[in-house]
Amino acid sequence: MIVGRQLIFFRTFKKKAKFKSFTLTANGALTRNECVLDLSGNECAAHVAGASVGDGKKFHHDDTVFITHDAVACESRQVFKKVLRNGATGVFQGKILVKEGAQKTDGYQISQSLLLDDDSQFLAKPELEIYADDVACSHGSTSGTIDEQALFYLCSRGISKNDATDMLTLAFLAEAVEEIENENIATIIVKKISAWLSRRKN
Repeated sequence: MIVGRQLIFFRTFKKKAKFKSFTLTANGALTRNECVLDLSGNECAAHVAGASVGDGKKFHHDDTVFITHDAVACESRQVFKKVLRNGATGVFQGKILVKEGAQKTDGYQISQSLLLDDDSQFLAKPELEIYADDVACSHGSTSGTIDEQALFYLCSRGISKNDATDMLTLAFLAEAVEEIENENIATIIVKKISAWLSRRKN
């Protein structure tokens, strides 16, 4: 059994400080990525993103993110995508806390899963707690399956069902991967996900 845990704690009082993080989780059994960020300097930005691909009932992956806005005109983004199959479990717990006085806050949070069978499950707990009145905050969480119409279209163009599923899976993960500013690193991540998918074709 492969068990892993990653903890990130970040707090800044400096104006216009920026923090960016991206995690890719594949394989393993019980894994958790936890990120706690405190934005206490005006006009700071924090972007946290992740992609995970899980196969099998032993796979249980948890992303936990807690971002506190405690200054003016700060921005935060949480973008997490999970692809699950063969009974895998994915968990997302995310919170944006906007303290009193943290006006002009811009907070965005999205967590989504793509379930490639009926046995896998995605558990999500998105939260917003806001004590300021001049903010723009949103959160959302969805769970779904492969788009059958898109799959049919690709297959009708001569693409095999497995390859079409892989293409749609990569498209689903794209929003999270796009959070990576370095194009070379983003390309490496896409190659690793593609290799993972090719090793697990039905």
